[in-house]
Amino acid sequence: MPFFSVSTTRVSGKRIAVVLLLLCLGLGAVFIIADEDPLVRREISFVHAGNTLQGVLVLPSSTAMPDACVVFVHGSGDMPRDAYGYYESLWRLFAEKGWCSLSWDKPGVGASEGDWRLQSMADRADEVAAAIEFLHTQVGLGKRQIGLIGFSQAGWVLPKVANLRDDITFLISVSGAVNWMDQSRYSGRQRMIAEGMTEQEIDEEEHTADLVNALIQRDAPYTAYLEHIAGEVDVKPMSEAFWGFAKRNWQADVRSDLQAINVPMLALFGSHDAYVDPVSSATTYRQLLKRSAAPFFEVRRFDYADHSLMKSDQVKPEHQGMDAWLKLFKIWFLGDAIFADGVLDCLANWLDRFPKADAQPTPDGTADAAERDRKSLARLNLLPSTPWLLTQKSRLTISSRENALRLRR
Repeated sequence: MPFFSVSTTRVSGKRIAVVLLLLCLGLGAVFIIADEDPLVRREISFVHAGNTLQGVLVLPSSTAMPDACVVFVHGSGDMPRDAYGYYESLWRLFAEKGWCSLSWDKPGVGASEGDWRLQSMADRADEVAAAIEFLHTQVGLGKRQIGLIGFSQAGWVLPKVANLRDDITFLISVSGAVNWMDQSRYSGRQRMIAEGMTEQEIDEEEHTADLVNALIQRDAPYTAYLEHIAGEVDVKPMSEAFWGFAKRNWQADVRSDLQAINVPMLALFGSHDAYVDPVSSATTYRQLLKRSAAPFFEVRRFDYADHSLMKSDQVKPEHQGMDAWLKLFKIWFLGDAIFADGVLDCLANWLDRFPKADAQPTPDGTADAAERDRKSLARLNLLPSTPWLLTQKSRLTISSRENALRLRR
């Protein structure tokens, strides 16, 4: 998914005026979008690790519960349930195929309790498992199909979930990394190249990053990290919470989990990814999936696609400043057109490989089944959810904390 973090501390008056103008134009279209929205959204909540997580269940229609659902697993950072609108096109596509979608605010984001920075990848997998249990026991999905789709960092999470459970129908990984430290080095180098740094400057900065990584690998306390960077110019330290997150997860590597899966998997990469090496990662995924017990799999690399599989003709990080704002506006106003050629068709074709996901009637008739599904949702007190564009006003101050390091993960 999109990895960006917008800081508004040093934005010129002219840029602010442009932002406000575009917001006004967007708000003017809110009512049209809301009226034409074919999706039915229901607010949901479930508990994991003592924290109540708030999210949304997106249904293709209000008549009945679909016989299949796709669970969304976020990438890095402070990600809300709709990934700032990025998921909208995917929700619509899945709904057209008869699948519902489940997504939630990460711990400590939006309305969810907790703090994602206190989690390991195993904790994240357990959180996804709790969401699946919610679908089974509270929503009434029963033994119907469940697919998982995850983005970037979620590549380390999806196989763990599939290897823990026997109710996963398929996995879809978007720009999943292989190894935490390798990804950090790759994304750091791509950032420096985009900034026009010389090879000597890149080598020097990589050496500096290696020293910090060595502290992480030695489980050094946060005070040691602060002492290490003391006196460095223009270096904003990561928070103590994120220092702990890095120490818990620096050993993340998908190889053993990926080779152990026994469910179908679709792995997608973009040729112009500035965060994950699309060539080596796709090669590794293909090799490991061949050795796995997955009944079938597909690994695709899309031309002129970035880390989010959005159209791009340059390898350039876009998670900060005006680059991040421009990416957001593309998401908000261009809809399906943001994706590189073939991405949505690939996802649609993948879903077609599984039994048609339609609302399930019972022997005594579709109407009665639909009524029971409505009553099931009513018992859960699943209130209608506000369409995503109506919520963006409160999201325009997007956190920039730890952007330098966390956005490499």
